[in-house]
Amino acid sequence: MDPQKHTTSIDRIALAPGRFTRVRGVTSPDGATTLMLGDIADAGSVAQRVGPDRWRQLVGDERALVGQLVSNYGGDVARYEGDGFVASFRSAHAGVRAALELQRSFAEIVIAVQDGTVAMRIGLHSGFVIPNPDQPLGRNVVLAARIAGQARAGEILVSSSLKEYTQSDQRIRFEARGEYHLKGLIGEHSVYSVAWR
Repeated sequence: MDPQKHTTSIDRIALAPGRFTRVRGVTSPDGATTLMLGDIADAGSVAQRVGPDRWRQLVGDERALVGQLVSNYGGDVARYEGDGFVASFRSAHAGVRAALELQRSFAEIVIAVQDGTVAMRIGLHSGFVIPNPDQPLGRNVVLAARIAGQARAGEILVSSSLKEYTQSDQRIRFEARGEYHLKGLIGEHSVYSVAWR
């Protein structure tokens, strides 16, 4: 697959300097943290299509939904920026279940938007994160952002390590999306989509 060619809102929220609150460094028994990154797909065109008032309402609805569902699954929202967010979870299973419910719930709240589809894109990765109050550091944060940046509208993408943590759960259905060369990372990285419909 081709490397990502431009900066996305997910890149900006995850990789730009700025304060991250409540990202946990050691959350699972082996010390891994599960990160979820997401935003509204094609946000610029959606905002233009629906107008500024409806866009502000849509982003407000998205933030409220993200905050509620992440909390319900034992996670913490580390940062919001525009329509994007970063969250961390105590377990990979909780992160995936939150992502599934988030996609289903967001699809329900945007039914009223006319003239085109509005959908979220979500990416998850489990790995070791160096805790830092200003910004979580390390390769795994970059990998999580790059995976999320590859997601299409209405899609949940996960890393191979997150799949390994959760594949024993028969309720989660994975589909291989291929090997990606991801900007700023060496080698190829296997990426999987998670069915939620």
